[in-house]
Amino acid sequence: MGIRNKLFLIFLGTFLILTLAASGFYYLAFVRSLDTYLDERQQEQVFRLSEHLGTLYQQNGSWAFLLDDPRRLGRLYRLAGDGESERGKRGEMRHLQLLDRDKSVLIGPPAPPKLRTEIPIEADGQTVGYLTHPNQDAIRDKLADRFLDRQKGFMAWMLAVGVGLSLLVSWLLARHLVAPILALTRHAHTLQEGDYSTRLSDPRRDELGTLSRQLDQLSARLEQGQQARQRWFSDIAHELRTPVAILKGELEALVDGVRPLNLAAIQALESETDQLTHLIDDLHDLALADGGNLRYQFQPYDLVSLTLDVLDNYQRTLNQQRLTLKTDLPAQASALIDPVRIRQLLDNLLQNTVKYTQQGGQLHLQIMQQGRQWQLVLEDSAPGVPDDALPQLFDHLYRVENSRNRGTGGAGLGLAICLRIAEAHGGSLMAAHSPLGGVRITLTLPGESA
Repeated sequence: MGIRNKLFLIFLGTFLILTLAASGFYYLAFVRSLDTYLDERQQEQVFRLSEHLGTLYQQNGSWAFLLDDPRRLGRLYRLAGDGESERGKRGEMRHLQLLDRDKSVLIGPPAPPKLRTEIPIEADGQTVGYLTHPNQDAIRDKLADRFLDRQKGFMAWMLAVGVGLSLLVSWLLARHLVAPILALTRHAHTLQEGDYSTRLSDPRRDELGTLSRQLDQLSARLEQGQQARQRWFSDIAHELRTPVAILKGELEALVDGVRPLNLAAIQALESETDQLTHLIDDLHDLALADGGNLRYQFQPYDLVSLTLDVLDNYQRTLNQQRLTLKTDLPAQASALIDPVRIRQLLDNLLQNTVKYTQQGGQLHLQIMQQGRQWQLVLEDSAPGVPDDALPQLFDHLYRVENSRNRGTGGAGLGLAICLRIAEAHGGSLMAAHSPLGGVRITLTLPGESA
């Protein structure tokens, strides 16, 4: 059974129970209220009549004035009713009974003792008789029965209308609640088929609307992931094609005798092989980092000494490029890191800086403490990058130069690997414009005690 039918039956059953309960309560309350009202009205009227009869008895000294004229009791009863309907008075009068002080019947038909109420008649402080009247169960006549039948008919119509409304409202509620679920199901099916471009755009403000918006966000991320994956495969093919094409061209030149097979030719082939190997290693590391499978061995380590070791390896390269390096380092910066991965991160940052900074430029590296975190800031001089390129510097295979000129560097994987390493350490890596005219890279790492 589908969820729509289940909801329909649940709503229908609930509404029917409420309708039946309300109708039954109304009917019972009405019948009891009507009987109580009639009893109280008749009792009050008979009580007024008993007071009047007590006065007349005191004046006449006996019940002879009623026994000689029994109809006089009916007239007195009607006078005690304050002008109520004549038809009702006559119906009630047929059941009125006058008893003497010994409870012997003087006027009126007998009534069952269990279904009657006796009201004493007093004269000069003594009880001289009784007026009795039965309750409504004993005197209910055809008129009252017809009235109750009309009420039962009204109740039947009310039940029929209630059932009809329950059916309609249950169906509308079930349809209203199931509609977004069906839309979510269809949308999930389209996602399963690989179509990530559709959106629900549900304006609802309830939990289903929240789920729809979250599913739209998932669709957007899946679409971005699909586009990134397609771009990733295309860029990988492009990057691998370049060194492979060069190797193939060099080998064909050697085979055809265009180039002599000497040490210089072998070194050129080795250089291209190294370039291809480096690219494959970077792709492998990035794939491991994206999957969370890049291994880390965290330990307390001095970030300053690690940075100085990496800078020593680049001192010769910096001199060749005539780059001026300025450092601002504290005496010690202890952090819980993997020194091998952080060395790899710093190596990639420095390679990228040396590769793109113009000769005769400047580099500025500083380490400073911000609360419980350490910040390593690396700045270089011109050239800079456009504003729209800053957020994309850490994307896979992204380089500011769309031409991917091999003379200016690698495949654009270094910064992407750096970002994954920083995130694995619980830190961050951000890019901004540098006051020196180039790029400012800020690496934030938690301190040892953070």
